[in-house]
Amino acid sequence: MKKKLTHILHVGEEWLFANPKIVLGVIFAISLGFAALVPNVRMGTDFEDLLPQSHPFIQLHNEIKDDFGGASAVVVSVEVKEGDIFTNDTLQLIENLTQGVDSLSGVNHNLVSSLTHRLTRKVTLDETGNIRSTLYFDPAGDKLTQAELDQMRRDVMANPRVYGLMVSPDLKSALIRGQMNEGGEIDYQKTFAELTELREKYATDHALIHATGLPVLTGWVYTYLNQILQILLYTAALIFILLVVYFRRFYGVALPLLGICLSSAWGLGFMTILGYTLDPLSMTIPFLIAARATSHGVQLVERYYYELEITKDGKKAARNSLDALFRPGSLAITIDAIGIFVIALGAAPINIKLGYYAGFWGFSVIFTVHFMVPLFLTILPAPKKTQNNRSGTTTVLYNFSKYLVNPLSVKIGLISTAFAVVVASFFVAQVKFGESEPGSPILNRTHDYNISAKSINEHFPGSEELFVVARTKDEKGISRPEVVHAMEQFGDKMMVKDPELGGYKAVPGLIRQVNMLTHSGDPRWAQIPDTQLEVAGLMSAYELSSPIPGAMKEFMNPEGTDAVLTFFYKDHQATTLERIVTNSKQLVKEINGTVENFQLLLGGGIIGVSAAIDEENFVDTMIITPVVMILAFIFVMIYYESLHAGWLMVLPMLFATILTYGYMGLMNIGISVNTIPVIAVGVGVGIDYAVYIMDRIREEYEATHDLQESVLRALSTTGLAVGFTAATLIAGVIMWVIFSDLRFQSDAALLLTVMLALNAVAAVLLVPAWVMAFKPKFITGAHRDKDGILQNS
Repeated sequence: MKKKLTHILHVGEEWLFANPKIVLGVIFAISLGFAALVPNVRMGTDFEDLLPQSHPFIQLHNEIKDDFGGASAVVVSVEVKEGDIFTNDTLQLIENLTQGVDSLSGVNHNLVSSLTHRLTRKVTLDETGNIRSTLYFDPAGDKLTQAELDQMRRDVMANPRVYGLMVSPDLKSALIRGQMNEGGEIDYQKTFAELTELREKYATDHALIHATGLPVLTGWVYTYLNQILQILLYTAALIFILLVVYFRRFYGVALPLLGICLSSAWGLGFMTILGYTLDPLSMTIPFLIAARATSHGVQLVERYYYELEITKDGKKAARNSLDALFRPGSLAITIDAIGIFVIALGAAPINIKLGYYAGFWGFSVIFTVHFMVPLFLTILPAPKKTQNNRSGTTTVLYNFSKYLVNPLSVKIGLISTAFAVVVASFFVAQVKFGESEPGSPILNRTHDYNISAKSINEHFPGSEELFVVARTKDEKGISRPEVVHAMEQFGDKMMVKDPELGGYKAVPGLIRQVNMLTHSGDPRWAQIPDTQLEVAGLMSAYELSSPIPGAMKEFMNPEGTDAVLTFFYKDHQATTLERIVTNSKQLVKEINGTVENFQLLLGGGIIGVSAAIDEENFVDTMIITPVVMILAFIFVMIYYESLHAGWLMVLPMLFATILTYGYMGLMNIGISVNTIPVIAVGVGVGIDYAVYIMDRIREEYEATHDLQESVLRALSTTGLAVGFTAATLIAGVIMWVIFSDLRFQSDAALLLTVMLALNAVAAVLLVPAWVMAFKPKFITGAHRDKDGILQNS
């Protein structure tokens, strides 16, 4: 079967070299078609793309986001430097910012809240015994006297739905929250620009204005787009310089760069056809795929100059280069592409899309580099200088490699590898799925966004929301007393179970407060009535007391079938989310089934959405990384007809992956929806290096029948090219570490640097050591068939 396949490939090679201009014409025509689409590439972030739509938390989020709000909200705080917020100037500042947030593009005007908002009201009894609600602060009224300000302070502290949630317990900060309309496309740049203008307009010496929330975070990311493009240009210039230094020949510089351009045109053009946008936080992935095209181009040109020195014939050298590298190169590229396609198995749409377009981009390298470079070399004039510039370097590497392949060094290398894996495994257990610290890991710790997040967390019991929905089958079922009691029981148990829970807001608290007010403020009447009619009456009294329609919207839907319990937390770190999900699932299980036609559902808000993303990230990681390795094993095993060959390819990938996860655990880098593709693509790099090294050893052994000599030749030739391509990729990635002000990009680039270095070390040191120690039969038993193709005995 394999001999038939290799014969078919050999016939295909013959045809390619018989018709180079036709093949190149087709490749360039397709490239021009894709290139024409590149100007249409859009860069942007869609919040919905981050959400694993099959997760029950996300399905609930989609149901309730229009009624109760979602995970995307602008949170603004006013923090006074001296005294408290109860001054006319500060209250007016809060009102101005509230109106400003309410007018932001994309904000749901029914889901804005603050101390001075029209729906935040003080509920009292008037002289006739009727319930009356009034604004805490009337911007149209006269300035408040000190006595009135003092009374407002007391009123706020008496209202648990305001004190601690909208006004900090120390009375020095106030929160303004605006939920975004998540149903449509949010223009984050526009919203952020308006918010920035708002903060600048109302900046004052006596108070600090902070801003957090997903729209704010995304807006900050957009401000770095020009910097991202600059880094890409710097990186391209660096790769050009390295190619010039390494080859010092025109073909060695021009052809790998042409390969990058062609493959990038195919990838970006295909992305445009699919209608996808390029996420700024995923820029390292397209860059790495494009840079890996350089790796294959360098291998081909390096081999061309090697063959040119032997044959003195440009066309013959080009043909020999493709003969030698077509199969291992095609195998490596195919496994690379499949490894990227596997990312599409993830639950988040952003990774599904990335898997599709990046997988195609990776596979296109076969045409834009692997075919293009040798075919181009057949029609280009042969260089007048046929001597290989690498002769001196090769000799040095050859002699140095002798120290690496002696029996003692081989044993030390394999034992050291095993020891490194054991040590790294200890740190792997410390890797978290999700954010590993408060604030956002995307931005630097000293960034305005993270300073704002820190200030809000210090002043408030919690600004991160978890929505738990109480659902009944009957219209107005929420007003049933047993339902209200069940909601309260759940909320109170959550408070007892988690001391870090800042508080919660729900219908039961409102019912108790209104019931007390209707009985002259007597605290003995702060109870839940025994009949549905009475509960419904209290709800209606509260609704009617407000001159603004929709006073009950923050608690329940108009049909009365759904009510929301809103729990407040300080952050959504991985450890926090794990604790919240464990507690809430246990308590939901206890409550559900105790009341007829009633159930509690988890979990909306930023806490629920983040928990869903983290849970799916764990599942994705458990699927994607093993599947990449299994597919690599299967493809290599089939190609070389050897289980040992499959294992030998997985070995460096396994080594690099375990040490990479160990590095993440050591450096406290969490696994997120953005790091999963970085790791998956980084894992695939090991295949490129290892396949080229292993195949070169096999090829040299067939010629010399001396295993040590074969390894030395492979390390001094292919190993040199592998070292250069690894150094080029690392140098390019380090540009992001040095110049990017986006902490995530810097951390991801550093992570990629570690992976690239580990993969190169594994390919150049681990693979040869294993070959020397175990003498695989697929290498020692290889011979050439009638087509000149290496086959196993």
